[in-house]
Amino acid sequence: MRHEAVVTIMSILLLFLFLPTVQGQAAKFACTCPVTYLSRTKADATFRFSNGKTVVLCGYKNPDTKPATYSEFVLAVCGQRIIIGFWGALLNCRLQIRQDTLLVNRLEKLSNGKNFAYQENVWTTEKIYFNGEKAIKKLLVNRKIKNYNQSQIKSVVRSYETARGELDEQKMANQLLIAAISGDQHARRCFKAFKNKFGLLDSDFAEEYNGLVTMLMLWDSKQ
Repeated sequence: MRHEAVVTIMSILLLFLFLPTVQGQAAKFACTCPVTYLSRTKADATFRFSNGKTVVLCGYKNPDTKPATYSEFVLAVCGQRIIIGFWGALLNCRLQIRQDTLLVNRLEKLSNGKNFAYQENVWTTEKIYFNGEKAIKKLLVNRKIKNYNQSQIKSVVRSYETARGELDEQKMANQLLIAAISGDQHARRCFKAFKNKFGLLDSDFAEEYNGLVTMLMLWDSKQ
């Protein structure tokens, strides 16, 4: 009898020791993204909120970036089948939690550095937070992007108007975009007439230029 009692006690102890492991595995397993064609289901990053909710990221982590950046990813609430949103392969995003809000910062290299050098800018921020059980997503355009002064705007427009033959189309279009969002209407007209002035664009640059056009449209729509 004494032996049977000892065995019973040991079995109960082992059960209690084992249960947290099982529960931990179940919780870990539950924190995956829903099965979709957009991405794999394994979570590459997790973000925890004060209400107990966890948002998981499943997608591609760009190598050698610190802090980490991600492309082609989905965000979902742990344990739910509906995704919060999808960010495409052409986007480069950095995420962080601040004041119980998940910030998805879209990064863009714009020619607004010293002497028109390219530098990394936060172009848009998508704020994700909870209202009760519901995840809310709000898109904001960064209005604090460094603009051009009047001297820089005149230099960009002059370069565009006098351009002949070989030119750096990417940089010129990028500069015209910055001049346009700096408030110069002539630069805006030049940017929109870019295709007409230089004719058929290289396929790679045509895609990039269309992306810049979309950026200007977003800038205008969020004013």
